[in-house]
Amino acid sequence: MKIKWWPGLLVLGTTLTVAMASATASSYRINSASFETDDTSGRVVASPAEPVVVATSGTHGDITEKVPSDAPQSFFRQKAVTRSGNLKDGCHEIVPSGTSDDTDLIQDALDQLQAGDTLKLTGNFFIADTIYLPSNFKWVLDGTLTLADNADDDLDRIGWYKELNDANKNVIDARVRTGITEQHGGAVNIEMSGGTYSGNSAGNRASLRFINFVSVTNSLFHDMVITDVSDDNFTLGPGSNGNVCSNLVGSFSVSGNGLTDKGDHNTWYDCIAEDCTGPDGDGWTPKCRFSQFYRCISRRNGGPGFGMYCRTDGSGNPDDIGEAIDGNRFYECVAYENGGAGFSFNISGNSGAGATIRSNFVQAVCFSNESSGVRFRNTTVDGIVADNRVDLLCYHNQSQKTDGSLSSTAGGLGTDAGAASPPITGLTGSMVSFDNVQWDVNTGQAYNTELAVYHPTGEQAPALQRGDPSNILTVKQFDCGDPLTAWSMKAYCDQFRRPR
Repeated sequence: MKIKWWPGLLVLGTTLTVAMASATASSYRINSASFETDDTSGRVVASPAEPVVVATSGTHGDITEKVPSDAPQSFFRQKAVTRSGNLKDGCHEIVPSGTSDDTDLIQDALDQLQAGDTLKLTGNFFIADTIYLPSNFKWVLDGTLTLADNADDDLDRIGWYKELNDANKNVIDARVRTGITEQHGGAVNIEMSGGTYSGNSAGNRASLRFINFVSVTNSLFHDMVITDVSDDNFTLGPGSNGNVCSNLVGSFSVSGNGLTDKGDHNTWYDCIAEDCTGPDGDGWTPKCRFSQFYRCISRRNGGPGFGMYCRTDGSGNPDDIGEAIDGNRFYECVAYENGGAGFSFNISGNSGAGATIRSNFVQAVCFSNESSGVRFRNTTVDGIVADNRVDLLCYHNQSQKTDGSLSSTAGGLGTDAGAASPPITGLTGSMVSFDNVQWDVNTGQAYNTELAVYHPTGEQAPALQRGDPSNILTVKQFDCGDPLTAWSMKAYCDQFRRPR
């Protein structure tokens, strides 16, 4: 899989130095797990590392499996460890059983693995029950893995469950029927790669997720396609951190999202979420904290390309609880032809108390989205949207509501704050924005904004809605032959090539 990204640019960060054009491999470390980039493709691959032990104290609740929820602990498969003839020398291969259900074949092989072993699945497999992955091993799929018809009748319900013991006795219950997850109590140091995972949405109900981790840490997931799932395709849950995801494609979710991060301090490279066509189908759902996304793409989804909706999944019993979406970084990402905004940071009226969108950075190209290129929204009385920064190229975004009418708060960059809400404050950065419907930069419902708006020679002057006098929008004419001081200027010139 190859993904086009803006040439000639080197991303530098505290944990990453990768020059994709270089013939020499670059290495870096993430939370004590060592990885490196392939010296020709730039893809992230694992290098040998000692297993990392991470405590799982139940901070994020626990996973609960069978319905009913009071199933005994003995439900977990505890197979005897038996070394079969094809399981030797640490590298084990299995082939399909030839039946309509390979669940026991796969789980038995997983239960026999020792730390550091590799399990290779060669061929086209079907599963009708949930697969549990252990720690400290490699999984390689050379073929396909498909959910069997009516698998949802037997799949276990997996997700974050926690009783908050607050005044209203709130319970968070995000358990959903799941195809693949981690072992009970969490897992560490998994490398999972290869193959296509098909959710067989025609044969299964809407409330089903395929690869759904609750608490997996210091692991690597790469070069996988997850497609045709009735709900979410690939999820890192609230207890997941320190993971690397590279070259994943999440596509054709019927009612859910392609790629999801609800954890913290995860890193994503060159991943694509596409064609999740449900009316609420976000391509990406980065409801996370301090995660990083490099050269990631969202396209042709029914809802927002990157949808950051600030409500904790599984809350609402009885109170909605706000999510914290803080400190995330998006570098050289692209969002286009989505049914909502390219990037939607959204605290809505039913997000719940405690919702925050703070100190995020978005460096992206956003074009031909039905709503804004990037939108910041806050319509909850105690929501906080503050101190976010952008570096954007936005064009041909349509500023439409879901009913097709124009939104007064949308634009290449849009802001939307309710009358009773705290304001959207402290938005800073730079952008090139032109040919968007209605407004190219709309800070009409923000305060204390400071943006440099670069106007390329030959394009129409940007249409600005400044709003409050505390907002500073400075328009600066430039030509592609000039010194290009912002990434958005370079991105424009790389794409449109308008020399002086």
